[in-house]
Amino acid sequence: MIDVVMPKLGESITEGTILEWKKKVGDTIELDENLLEISTDKVDSEVPSPAEGIVAELLYSINDVVEVGEVIARIASDKDDVVAEPGIIVGRDIVNKKQNESTPIGPKQSDEFESVNGVFLSPLVKSIARENGMSSQELRSISGSGKGNRISKKDILAYLETRTTAETPTPNVETDKSQGTAGDTPIHISTPSGSLEDNRVPMNRVRKKIAAHMVSSQRTSAHVYSTSEVDVTNLVEIRQQHKDRFQEKYNISLTYTPMIMDAVIKCIQEFPLINASLDGDDIINHRNINMGIAVALPDDNLIVPVVHNSEELNFLGMARQISQLAAKARSNRLDPDDIFGSTFTITNPGIFGSLMGMAIINQPNVGILSVGAIQKRPVVKETEYGDVIAIRHMMYLTLGYDHRIIDGAYGTRFLTRLCEILETFNDNQVQ
Repeated sequence: MIDVVMPKLGESITEGTILEWKKKVGDTIELDENLLEISTDKVDSEVPSPAEGIVAELLYSINDVVEVGEVIARIASDKDDVVAEPGIIVGRDIVNKKQNESTPIGPKQSDEFESVNGVFLSPLVKSIARENGMSSQELRSISGSGKGNRISKKDILAYLETRTTAETPTPNVETDKSQGTAGDTPIHISTPSGSLEDNRVPMNRVRKKIAAHMVSSQRTSAHVYSTSEVDVTNLVEIRQQHKDRFQEKYNISLTYTPMIMDAVIKCIQEFPLINASLDGDDIINHRNINMGIAVALPDDNLIVPVVHNSEELNFLGMARQISQLAAKARSNRLDPDDIFGSTFTITNPGIFGSLMGMAIINQPNVGILSVGAIQKRPVVKETEYGDVIAIRHMMYLTLGYDHRIIDGAYGTRFLTRLCEILETFNDNQVQ
């Protein structure tokens, strides 16, 4: 019997969500034939079978969240194995006879949450229960929606939300006004009598993950923002000069992103704390600069692929990596490792016409740069003959940073230096 485990598809991945089983119990399967599809954060991946044989067990249901390393299915080497072992073509709610026979006899470490009402509890559910101080009695009161009434992550979180609401006393009008607790509880919107009914559309899976990630970041980081205006006339001229050559020679559309990324890398090397992260009370100073580049998707969602070790790339390498990752993102071909491990993030709402934006920090980063639209504006310039008014290409840059470890002086100096690097960007750097 071959165990199929939830694979570790990326360095930072700890769990995956089962989206679809490609096979059912009793089906034959070939080596490397797709057994199921899983979702890890924002990326969907197919999991091939590690052996040929017959699907004997599918241990989890669709939409179940499973920790990396957990057994999710079993493959029998031939049909006789499936028939000969009673209880094998079942879920985790029925104990495999062969497993019982091989279990060593002797004292066993007690686990309060080993099973509830005879139903298996996943490590993730156990962890959530312990973190919230739940008792086994409380768990028995939860109605599981999984296979064999198994309690899923969704079930326990729904219960905890109800429990929290029930335990929190309802504030009176005076207290509610003084404390300003709006946003702590969900707001239920009702349609006034006689009006047209609103169209209620549930968020898709990616949007739910984005929402959870953004809310978590706001709760985690102390967001502070600094904005500067930069003269990018030279960038506009350099791009205009080289864009046709890049397209013809390298089949790459030359954008402003690699120019900005190149400047950010140079600036981070002078201000390395911007490239750090916070783990508890420890500051982790990252040796490599893994640049996250926000990409808008055709379905209006957002994803942040990562250019790993970006400080080792020349300008052409940066441009090529950005182009390839953006294409993979828009065609839903990103690998899990393509979106993990960023140490700093650049987002560009300016391509949609926004002058500036205050982006939410992409955890666990401590900094994010928001790039505004490039616009022609009259600007006062100092010359040897005095001040003159000139038409220049101007752009706003907004740096968001985590005030827990980065103070305003450090963040502002970083942004000021970044503007200087961009304004002195020269033609020789684009090769």
